[in-house]
Amino acid sequence: MLWTEKYRPQKVNDIIGQPSFTLDAQSWIIQKDMPNVLLFGIAGVGKTAAATALAKEMLGEDFRMNFTEINASDDRKLETVRNQIKDIASTSKVGDVPFKIILLDEMDGMTKDAQNALKRIMERYSSNCRFIITCNERFRIIHPLQSRCANYQFKRLDADAMLEVMRNVLISEQMNKYSDEELEMFIESLHGDMRRGLTELQAACFSKSSLENQINKNLKPFTEIIELLIENKHHNALEKVHNLIYDSYDMKTICVGLHDTVSKTDISHTQKFKFLRIIGEAEWRSGNMTPKVLASWMIGQMA
Repeated sequence: MLWTEKYRPQKVNDIIGQPSFTLDAQSWIIQKDMPNVLLFGIAGVGKTAAATALAKEMLGEDFRMNFTEINASDDRKLETVRNQIKDIASTSKVGDVPFKIILLDEMDGMTKDAQNALKRIMERYSSNCRFIITCNERFRIIHPLQSRCANYQFKRLDADAMLEVMRNVLISEQMNKYSDEELEMFIESLHGDMRRGLTELQAACFSKSSLENQINKNLKPFTEIIELLIENKHHNALEKVHNLIYDSYDMKTICVGLHDTVSKTDISHTQKFKFLRIIGEAEWRSGNMTPKVLASWMIGQMA
């Protein structure tokens, strides 16, 4: 079984590193009432897990019949809101629950028209349904929706919290084979992404690999790109970046990988800070540019 599922928080009290949300959520559970909620922050910090844990405690034994999860980046069209979401929100709740709960995961991928239609549904069926919205980038959610929700930023988990979780998982799995120093080095490479951390930790344990090898394996494609750039093989470097995009890497992930690689690469200070400046700007532009076009711009700036 995947460790990300096995050790997913089942109760609000199990959520780590997000005290503002957990304190309010505990109060909602006691009162059997809650607002619509918007959870935003980087990937892997527990937004979806927190939403599900809250819904389970709020709905109790009738959770399965009154909880619906929709990946809004997949079902992103206006018709999804007008048909599927409206139908769920308008049908009666089942059992002794205060309301139904709809989780709209990754909603920053939903179109503006669909989001505008959703705000009317949130108002019209407020007595029957609550919404939990998750997204990586809050600015992609229209302001009328933001204002109809209690907003909580899920922050990167700090190293101590991640170390404690990983230590407990390894003890539970009877695989306590890594030192704190190894785990700390591994955690530094994760940038607060707990989900990725558990996935890669499980992979390293089952393959009997060191955590250092796991880190190097993850950085390998980015190391190859930087080496090509240093050798002035910019066309080949661009091709490798495009291949990562075709393999479903987003530009933010690519920029983080390149940043970590450049930071550890032995090149002149002038070239290092030039690369870091361009990578930083590319990461900033990633919210507004097509990935392939942005990749071409980035590599062109590094030439």
